[in-house]
Amino acid sequence: MTAQAADPMLQIELWVSFVSMLRSYAAAASLHAGEVKVSMTENSATIAFGSTRLDMQFAPDSSEVKWTMHTASQAPVTGSFTMLADGTIRINGTMKDLDHAAIDFIASVTAEGKGSRR
Repeated sequence: MTAQAADPMLQIELWVSFVSMLRSYAAAASLHAGEVKVSMTENSATIAFGSTRLDMQFAPDSSEVKWTMHTASQAPVTGSFTMLADGTIRINGTMKDLDHAAIDFIASVTAEGKGSRR
């Protein structure tokens, strides 16, 4: 297998791992915040808590994830991050491991769902 053929496969595995982490932290958050749901299709994931929803779209060829946060009290907010082959993401000029990025995304949804302006 060539390195080029392995790259998209690696990116897909990282995406699936990231969504798995989102599910784990959503389950933990549900214990104290109320039900936090994570759903996934092949290249997208949604985190939902109350009237707050964060939609993510993954592009395996570029390793970019574009996201949109929807809340009842604000216009949608958008952003993006890049998944790197070493298991980190680059977001807003900062590097984070997948684990901490998953924690931050779950926290942003549960905080928004509680009415904060995070």
